Amino acid sequence: MGINRKNENTISKPYDGITKILLTGKETGSKMLSVNQYELDPGSKSDFYEISNVEESIFVSEGQVEFRLGNNIFTASEGDAIVAKKGQPHGFANSSNVKAIVLTVSPNINVDSKIVEESQFIHEAPTEGYFDRSKNEPYEFTPGVMRYDMVGDFIGAESTCISELICDPNGIAPNHYHPKHEESMYCLEGKLNFSYAKEDDIILSQGDMFTCEVAVRHGFYNAHKNTGRLLAIHSVLNPPPRVVVD
Repeated sequence: MGINRKNENTISKPYDGITKILLTGKETGSKMLSVNQYELDPGSKSDFYEISNVEESIFVSEGQVEFRLGNNIFTASEGDAIVAKKGQPHGFANSSNVKAIVLTVSPNINVDSKIVEESQFIHEAPTEGYFDRSKNEPYEFTPGVMRYDMVGDFIGAESTCISELICDPNGIAPNHYHPKHEESMYCLEGKLNFSYAKEDDIILSQGDMFTCEVAVRHGFYNAHKNTGRLLAIHSVLNPPPRVVVD
C-alpha cells in the first residue's frame, strides 16, 4: 500500500510559476497509475505537449484553468475535467489573478511526452473530452455520499475512470476490492477514515493520497464533524469492476 502524505511529497518546478507534486507513480510503488498535482501561480503556463503511449486526464481541483486541447482553447472551473487522448496535444495555464490547482492522471507508470508546436486555436469548449460540472448533477452513491463521475467513456476516455465522492459526517462507502486494477484515492477536502486489508481506521487529510493494490480490501467513511471530499481514480473504464466485502 502507498500512503503519500502531503508533507512527504516529492516536489519539483517544471515550468515558471508552476509547482509539481508527485502523488502516485512508480516512485511510490504503483504499477498502474501516474498522478501529479500542479499548483499554478497567476499567469503561469505549461508547455503544449502530447503523450504518445497513454491518455491523460486533468481535473481542476481549485480555481480556473485555461485548457488547450487539440485545436480548442477554453476556460474550465473547479470540478471540471478533460481527457487528452493518446497523441492529442494539450496544455494548461492560469490566466486568472489567483492560484489554481490541477491533478493529472495517466493509467500507466511510464508516460512518454514531448513538446509540440501550438496551432491556431478555436476559442470554444470541445464537443468531446470535456466534463463541465455546471451541466451535471451528482447522484447518491450510498446514504450520506454523493458522487460525480467526471472521467469515463462518456467523455471519450479509453482506460480511465475518475469520480468525486462527497461524504457527509457518518457517510460510508462500502468496503470492496478490485480484482485486476489499482485504485488511487486523493483527499480533496477535510478528513476521511480508510479501511485497508485488515485495518479499519487510517485517517487521511486534505492533500494526502492513498493507493490500494489489486485485490486488496479497502473503503472509506467519515467519522468527523465536517464534510470530506475524495477523488477516486481507476486505471480502467467505468464502471470499475469491484467485489463488495465486509
